[in-house]
Amino acid sequence: MEFRLLGPVQIWSGGKPVGLRRRQERLLLAVLLLEPGKAVPAERLVDLLWPEAMPDNPKRALQVYVSRLRSVLAPDVRLTSGSEGYAVLGRTDIEEFTALVAQARRTDDLEHRSKLLTDALALWRGPALADVTTEDVRRRLCAGLEESRWAAEELRVSTELALGHHLDLLPDLARLTAAQPARETFAAASMLALYRSGRQADALTAYAELVRHLDEELGVEPGAEVRELQVAILRQDPSLDVVAETPVPRELPADVSVLVGRDDVLVELAEELLTKVRPPGVPAVVCLYGAAGTGKSAAAVRLAHQLAGKYPDGQLFARLQDVNGQGLAARTVLGQLLRSLGVDGSELPESVEARSAMLRSRLADKNVLLVFDDALDAGQLRPLLPAGGGCGVIVTSRQPLLGLEDAVHRELRPLPDETSAELLGALSGLGADKVTEVVPHCAGLPLALRIVGARLALIREDVGDVVRTLADESRRLDYLVAGDRAVRASLDLSLSVASPDARQLFARLALVGADEFGAWVSAPLLDTDESTAAHVFEGLVSLGLVQQRRLHPPRYGLHGLVRSRAAELSGQSETADVEHRYLDTVLRLVTIADEEIGQMPPTMELDSGGGIDLPVAAASAAEGAAWLDVEAPVVRGAVELAVRRNPRLAGMLAVRFNGYLTVRDEREVRESVLRAAIEAAVRAGEVELEAELNRCLFGAMAQGGAAAEDLAVQADRCLDSARRSGSLPQRISALNQAGFAAGAAGDYEQQLRLGEEMLALVDANPGNEESRPRALDVIGGALIFLGRIRESQARRREARALGAAGTRIRAIRSVLLAETLLADIDLGASHVPELTAILGEAREIVERIGDELGIAHVDNIEAQLLILTRQLDNAERLLEHAAEILGRRPDASGASANAIGRARLAAATGKPDEARRILATALGDSPPIDYIRYELKHQQKLLGLA
Repeated sequence: MEFRLLGPVQIWSGGKPVGLRRRQERLLLAVLLLEPGKAVPAERLVDLLWPEAMPDNPKRALQVYVSRLRSVLAPDVRLTSGSEGYAVLGRTDIEEFTALVAQARRTDDLEHRSKLLTDALALWRGPALADVTTEDVRRRLCAGLEESRWAAEELRVSTELALGHHLDLLPDLARLTAAQPARETFAAASMLALYRSGRQADALTAYAELVRHLDEELGVEPGAEVRELQVAILRQDPSLDVVAETPVPRELPADVSVLVGRDDVLVELAEELLTKVRPPGVPAVVCLYGAAGTGKSAAAVRLAHQLAGKYPDGQLFARLQDVNGQGLAARTVLGQLLRSLGVDGSELPESVEARSAMLRSRLADKNVLLVFDDALDAGQLRPLLPAGGGCGVIVTSRQPLLGLEDAVHRELRPLPDETSAELLGALSGLGADKVTEVVPHCAGLPLALRIVGARLALIREDVGDVVRTLADESRRLDYLVAGDRAVRASLDLSLSVASPDARQLFARLALVGADEFGAWVSAPLLDTDESTAAHVFEGLVSLGLVQQRRLHPPRYGLHGLVRSRAAELSGQSETADVEHRYLDTVLRLVTIADEEIGQMPPTMELDSGGGIDLPVAAASAAEGAAWLDVEAPVVRGAVELAVRRNPRLAGMLAVRFNGYLTVRDEREVRESVLRAAIEAAVRAGEVELEAELNRCLFGAMAQGGAAAEDLAVQADRCLDSARRSGSLPQRISALNQAGFAAGAAGDYEQQLRLGEEMLALVDANPGNEESRPRALDVIGGALIFLGRIRESQARRREARALGAAGTRIRAIRSVLLAETLLADIDLGASHVPELTAILGEAREIVERIGDELGIAHVDNIEAQLLILTRQLDNAERLLEHAAEILGRRPDASGASANAIGRARLAAATGKPDEARRILATALGDSPPIDYIRYELKHQQKLLGLA
């Protein structure tokens, strides 16, 4: 997704514009993107969105705009919110403009600089933020940006003049001086261009016009530079004539045949070598580093080929590792280089220091390009470097060369799928469209792609057979061998220089089972503290065996072929103790997060996890849902691993994970995780755990809108497993599920009987008071549908009061109580103070834990409260906000409450026919869930619309 701010504000995705209808939403997006990734306080946003007249509740209105914007940006771009404000991280044309201008300032090639600046200025489609706010606000936001635009125009003009393009430049200068008549640089450029075009009189007239404007408008005189230019024009000074430069072509042999996906980095590194000014004695060095098989050597050769013409005195090449991955001695490499420069073997000094000094002497007055392949570290390379001058150095390495601070390092990452298909299609001769199924199994590694391409081209293997072979992880690396090329061998060369601890950690990372993970996983895998483990982990990152996928927060991963090798090595060692320690550590962290989220209390005593004590990771886990937003793939991978190896841990992880998946409404993942854990618990005979997981699964099915008959079947499973467990709390909980299922089927008398049975069990068995609120939930739900509103209110008040404050279940019970209060004959008018208090608490909870679906439910009910207090505009905004959330996260109960709110709003504004239509439509669209239909019909009666 791309954002364009240099002109009217636009969003583009997939080459097409994305509509953002409201002007203030476009302004909100623009303000956030002017400082990408940085939190903008809500107060500043309110001030900019409403500089004159504010709405009744600007903070609420801002939240609605944020929600609308978030729905447009998702899932490509994340709009975050927190105590410091709102933030968006996205690519804008401002960043592209700034990068192009910065690149232009770094280059001495005038033609290239001119092109870069022309491209940069072409991004401007008018004044920045042209269509979203008043001119006063626009200037406040864009003053610095507009100045950057004029500064870029100045640099372009001076570059064009240096190239001798004065005649072509005259129309542009007329436009620029008209737009910025007080900008002396444009006036001076116009004078010089006119003079060089043979129009001395017009040049002097341009000066006189500048003098007149400055005097009349500002009361000042032109600066010394412009005055001196006027004198030089009068004298026809020869220094004003243009001097042209002529480039000299060069050549380097031995390029690779096909190279794709590396153009941008090669252009950047070429400019670093050729144009960057360095202090005397500092050589120009660029380093291409990356994981095994990413094509570093091929890219270095291509770059050397492109730059050969700039180094007329020769190009030197040396490989710095032998075939076994051992580093070559600097003395040996120096001898090779000196011989290439014409030094006779008999003249070579013995010591490394003397040979290094001779190399520097030989290169002092020459323009030579040196290419070093597979450097191990900076210590190996340092004796081989020239002492500045006109030489350039290109290095490849598996890791950044720490210690070469003046070198420019660029990482080569695996190729994206589209580029991989282009390369494989060219190498195989089949074309990109015929090899797309093969591409995912090559993990974007040029080495793997070249091996597969050679086999397809030469052996003519069937593409389907290749896909089936590569899809089998046990055969994948055996297949990826062609001649002297082999992916496994390339990976093992990297591992050969890793520490023993790093090699051990590499194999164990196969247990993580997530595409992205944090460095903390290394501590339980190594059975050590966080600091020591992080040091070992960083060694794998520096070798390119582990990729850094994201910076904030730091996330890492293994690409597919590396994971295959890790799995091979993991299978060669005993891992049972390692697995248990790792899974137990994950459970400890998930437990911390789950307790912060505060879901409904479990019906059994849960394991809290053990493993390794990780203070830093534990502090992050205490953030609750926010931590799991990042770590959810790791937790899911842990559940999948435990399902196969440790059913009890799998069940405990699934129960703890369930609270987060509920809050984030991850329905498919939630059901999948719970069903897998239930199967494992059944196999292991963990009956009590089976009953707890069945309870969680019932909740997932209910939230997902399962049919009444499916809920009844699952309720029976809950009753059966609870009976077999012999646990009274689980029996009471299973009656809860059965009561809900009865209500979903419309049997409210049965629901009431089950609730009263639950309450009787609690009363008869002291020590089970934590189950009382659940019994009251069932009874309160049945009573309202039996028309006994006041009794339902009393039961729901009691249930809410007994629950722990600040938890999600407290918020749910607050919303349920509010719905019951609003179901009174007076539409809730007699309960306004109570409604205000309980809904305020509910909102604080759902917003704190990030429960978006919970926010929609609170919005729906709070809107009905605002209608009672005649705050109709704010009520409408809340209903719109809830509808947007429900559009992304379908929920039958939420949709019903939203329709009720809209119908009440229509009735309150004197539109009974519209209210009648809204409720009739909702009834027609509602799922076959009896209590939802009852609620809608009850509202028809309350509003007099039946």
